[in-house]
Amino acid sequence: MGKHQVAELYYQLPEAAHGQLCNTRDEIRLLADLTARISDEADDLQLSPKALARCFDRLADELSCALHESFWPAKKNPAK
Repeated sequence: MGKHQVAELYYQLPEAAHGQLCNTRDEIRLLADLTARISDEADDLQLSPKALARCFDRLADELSCALHESFWPAKKNPAK
């Protein structure tokens, strides 16, 4: 090891923001599954482009809130 050790930087994310990110991830997966299953059959779930846009806009707002709560940069203490 050299004289100078580089401190590892990482983001700190509060538990509530982490939970919000996990929920948002799950909702995006659900929307992806729903849109992948849409076909020309009458029995399929119909999602209008406007409704889908509102969902993605809301999810983007939730992601922005969670990212706003993160702390950067934080220095990770090197293991001794």
